[in-house]
Amino acid sequence: MDGALSALRERSLVTKIAIIAATDFLMLSLVVLISYALRVSRLDIPDLSALHLYLVAPIISVALAFGFGVYNSSARNHSSDLERRVAVSQLFVPAVWAIYLLLNGTSGFARSTLLIYLVISILSMVLLRRIAARLLVASSAKTKTQKERLPVIIYGAGREGIDVLEALRRHGRYRPVAFIDTDYTLVSRMISGLKVYSTEQLDEVLKKYAPQEVIIAKPLVGRANKKMLVDKLVSCGLLVKTVPALDEIVKGKINFSDIQTVRIEDLLGRDPVPPDRKLMEKMITAKVVLVTGAGGSIGSEIARQSVAFNPEKIILLDSSEFALFEIHRELEGSSTIGQTKLVPILADVRVKKDILEVIRKHEVDIVFHAAAYKHVRMVQENVAAGIENNVFGTLATATAATEAGVKNFILISTDKAVRPTSVMGATKRVAEMIVQALASEKNHSTILSIVRFGNVLGSTGSVVPLFREQIAKGGPLTVTHPDVTRYFMLISEASQLVIQSSAMAEGGEVFVLDMGEPIKILTLAETMIELAGLTVKNADNPNGDIEVAIVGLKDGEKLYEELQIGNDVTLTQHPRILKCRETFLPPKQLKQQLKGLEDERNDVEGAKKVRDLITIA
Repeated sequence: MDGALSALRERSLVTKIAIIAATDFLMLSLVVLISYALRVSRLDIPDLSALHLYLVAPIISVALAFGFGVYNSSARNHSSDLERRVAVSQLFVPAVWAIYLLLNGTSGFARSTLLIYLVISILSMVLLRRIAARLLVASSAKTKTQKERLPVIIYGAGREGIDVLEALRRHGRYRPVAFIDTDYTLVSRMISGLKVYSTEQLDEVLKKYAPQEVIIAKPLVGRANKKMLVDKLVSCGLLVKTVPALDEIVKGKINFSDIQTVRIEDLLGRDPVPPDRKLMEKMITAKVVLVTGAGGSIGSEIARQSVAFNPEKIILLDSSEFALFEIHRELEGSSTIGQTKLVPILADVRVKKDILEVIRKHEVDIVFHAAAYKHVRMVQENVAAGIENNVFGTLATATAATEAGVKNFILISTDKAVRPTSVMGATKRVAEMIVQALASEKNHSTILSIVRFGNVLGSTGSVVPLFREQIAKGGPLTVTHPDVTRYFMLISEASQLVIQSSAMAEGGEVFVLDMGEPIKILTLAETMIELAGLTVKNADNPNGDIEVAIVGLKDGEKLYEELQIGNDVTLTQHPRILKCRETFLPPKQLKQQLKGLEDERNDVEGAKKVRDLITIA
C-alpha cells in the first residue's frame, strides 16, 4: 500500500487528477446500482441498451465536481471547505439526471432512485477523500526515517495543543513525543497518543525523548510569564516556537505555517498597555494629520495607527521617494483606510516655505515631527547633515506650524538627547530646546510638546534586525561592551503612546514613556542565538555555534541611556506616560545661538557649537 501511495505522489498533477476522477467515476457507477437496488429491493444488472441511463449519473457527478473545484485540492489537504464543495456539486445531479431521463422517454425508471443516489454519492465521495487524506499523510510520515523527523514536545495539552499535534502530524516534518503542562489534572494522562508531563518533569522528558524543539500552544497570561518559561526552555537547549493567539487562528484550527519561532519582543518582560481609545480619538478622529518622516520606522507606524481612528486626511511627507511610495501604497491597501484621504508629499523639512504651504493648503490640525537622522555613528561622521536635518529641520517645521496656526505640534525625540555624548543626541537635544522655546512664546496658539523614548524593536538599523542578519551569516554578533544596556519598546506601542501624549499636552512638556527595565545588549545577543536553536560559542562552550564579539564603544556611544534630565516629573492619566518640565534656553538667547550655529556648518565648528548649546542649556 505504502509503495503504491509513494508512486502516486511522484506522478504529475494532471495524472493525479485523472486517477482521482476515474476512481470517483467507478465508485459512483457502483453507487447507481446500489441506489436502484435499495429502491426496488433487488439487484438488477442493466442490459447494454439501457446502460447509458445508469452511466449518465456518474458522468454528471464528475463533471460538476470539476466545475465546483473539487479536484483543485491536494488529496492530503482534506478540509471542511472541500466537503462543502463536494456536497454542493452533487446537489445538481438529480435535476440534470431527471432531465436526461425525460428526454430519453424513460418512464419505468424509479425517480426516488435519484434522491437515494444523491445521499450515497455525497457520503461516498467525502468518505473516499477522508480515507485518502489519512493514508497519504500516514504514508508521507513513514517515508521519513525517525532520524529525519525532529522530535518535539508541545507545551499545553488542551484544545490548542491537540490542534498543534494534528498540524504536526499532517505535515510530517516533526515527531511529537510528549505534552508538558502546568495543569495537574492533565498530568500523567494520555491525550491523542501522547503522555502529559508536568514542567517539573522536564528533565525526565529531555532524557527519555531527546526533543530538539518545543512548541508553546498554551496561552500564557502576561509577557513576564512567557519570558520565564522561554528562559527555562532555552536554558535546556530547546528551540522554542509558538502559535498565534486564539483569535488569530481561523476556525479554531492551526496550520503548520502558523507555528513560528518565539519573537524577541515576547521577551521584554512586560506587557504593553492597551491604548486609551478616547485619547487616540481626541487627537486623530476627523482631523487633518501631517506626519513628517512618514517613510521612516516611527513616522510610518504613527500613520498606520492614525488610519485606524478615521482621520479626515493624512499628509505623508518625506524626502525619500521610495520610502514615501512604500508607506502610501501600504496604507492605500489597508482594511482600515475607510474614507480617510491620503496625500503623499515629497518635501524637505528644512525648507520652511514648502512646509508652510503644505500646512496651509491642507489646513493641518496636528503635526507629528518624526523626520530626523537617528543613527549615532552615521551622524557622528556626517555632522553638518545631522545639524541641518535634526536642528534646522525641526526649527523650520515647528516655526511653520506656529505661523499657520496648527493646533498641536509633537516632536519625536530620543533618550540619547539626555546628557548627550554623541552629535546625534546633541542635535536632538537642541531640537527639543527649539520646541520648548517656541512653546513658551505667546504670539501663537499652537500647543508644542515633545515625546522622548528609547529604542524600538525592529526599527531600521536597530540592534535586533542587525543581530538577525549576523545570525543568518553564521556570526559573530557584535556587541560594543559587555555592560552596555538599552531601553526597548515595541514600535506599535511607542507610536500609540506618542499620539496619546499629544492629547494630554498643554505646551512645552517633555513626555517620557515608561520603557520598563533596560536590557543588557550582551544578554539580548545570547538570547537571540539560543532562540534560533543555536548555542553560544564562548570560553565555557568552545564548540558552540556562534560567538559574540566585544568590539568596543564607538565615538559618542554610552554604556547606558537615561530618559529624563531633571527631577520635575509628574504622573499623567496614562500609566506608561510621565510628564517632565525641563530647563531650556529662553527664545531670544536660543535664536542668537542658532544664528551662530547656522554660520558655522562645517563638521568641526558645527559640532563644537552644538555642544556649546548643550552646555549653555
